[in-house]
Amino acid sequence: MVKRLALLACLALPLGASPADSLLQTQVESLPLHVQKVETCGAWAQADQAGYYRVVVVDVHEGAGSEIYVQWLTQPTQERRSKLVRTLVFPELNDDHSQYAVQEMRCKKVGSGIEIAIKAQYEHDTVEKTHAIRVLVKAEGTYAIAGMARGNRRR
Repeated sequence: MVKRLALLACLALPLGASPADSLLQTQVESLPLHVQKVETCGAWAQADQAGYYRVVVVDVHEGAGSEIYVQWLTQPTQERRSKLVRTLVFPELNDDHSQYAVQEMRCKKVGSGIEIAIKAQYEHDTVEKTHAIRVLVKAEGTYAIAGMARGNRRR
């Protein structure tokens, strides 16, 4: 009898978390399928705001290439939610006529900005080659790019 009660008690226990136990499952499932990677790295501070950088890599044209963006987000507090302050676009990398396909992306904090290390293939290379691209982003939104197939770019 005791064994039966123990077995019934075990059967009544939940086997795992149900979808209702996951607070953000619906939001994660609704992310666009072309979002390849989202990585946070480093903090920023300006005047009366502070937060963190977020690097977003998305696939374009069904994986024919990639686009990269850096976003400044405020740090959430108990009084207010995090908010998007700005998005930095890289026309040199996100060029539809000179597309890069990102294979790897890592970022790290450097001073008050960040450095993004990218390994990517360039659509106009005549032989298969992986380019090591570095993007240095400063807190005020300026950036420098090195290692591109078409030469170094600075903005």
